[in-house]
Amino acid sequence: MDGIYMPTAGVSKTLIFTPPYLASDGPLCERFGIAQKAQPRDDQWQLTRTLSGALALRSPMREGPISITLDPSRGDLARRLRTARPDQPLPRAIGLHRRATPPRVLDATAGLGRDCLLLARLGCEVTACEQNAALAALLFDVAERSGLAHQITVHCGDAIALMAAISPADRPDIVYLDPMFEFSSQSQVKKEMQVCRLLAEDGDTSLLLHAAFAVANDRVVVKRHPHLQPLRELPSFTVNGERVRFDVYLQVKS
Repeated sequence: MDGIYMPTAGVSKTLIFTPPYLASDGPLCERFGIAQKAQPRDDQWQLTRTLSGALALRSPMREGPISITLDPSRGDLARRLRTARPDQPLPRAIGLHRRATPPRVLDATAGLGRDCLLLARLGCEVTACEQNAALAALLFDVAERSGLAHQITVHCGDAIALMAAISPADRPDIVYLDPMFEFSSQSQVKKEMQVCRLLAEDGDTSLLLHAAFAVANDRVVVKRHPHLQPLRELPSFTVNGERVRFDVYLQVKS
C-alpha cells in the first residue's frame, strides 16, 4: 500500500508550521501541504516544536487556546507502548493473540494514532489514514521518534478513496474504524479528543463501513462506546475494554 498519497485540500490557509524548526520539518511540511511561517494569524492552527523536540499542535486563540503533544518517551503514550501485549482488548479484537504472524491493518480513522501505534509496537504492518493534515503530521512525527516508522505508513486523505484505490494484492487483513463518540475519561484525553472534534470533517459513517467491508480480507473492527448500538447488524463477536468495546465483523470466506 506504499506510494498512495492523497493530500488534504485547503489546509494551507488554516494550518501553519512555526519556529523552531528541525532539519526534517521542511520535508514533513512538504509531504502534508503545510506552510512554514514565523507568525500565525489569530484564526490559524499551529504546529511547532517543544523544547524536548516533540511536535506540538496549538489551536487558534479563539479555541482556548489548546495545545497537545505526542511524546513516545513520556506520559500515557509511553506507558501504553511500553506495556503493549497481544492479549489486550484491541489486539485481541484483531486476532493478534491467535496469529503466528501479525496481520496487515488499515486504520481508516487514525486520528492521533494511539491505537495504530499500539498495533505497530506489537508487530503489525499498519497503514494509518487521517484526513486532517495537522493530525497526520503529528502521527507521522511520533512514528519516526518512537522507532515505529518502518511499521506505519501515514496517509493524509479520504479513507474511502484510499480503500477504493487498493489493489486486490494489497488488501489489508483488518480494517479498523474508530468513529468519534462522547465518553468520559482523564483530562488529557479529553483535551486531545476536543482537538480531534474541532478538526474533524463530517463524513458518512455508513459509506466508510461499506468501503471497509469491501476491502478487508479477514475482518472489520469497530470501536464503540459500551452504551451505543453497533454500526451494523450484530457483530460476529465483541471484545470489551475498560471504557470501550470492539465490535468484530468476520468476513465470510468464499
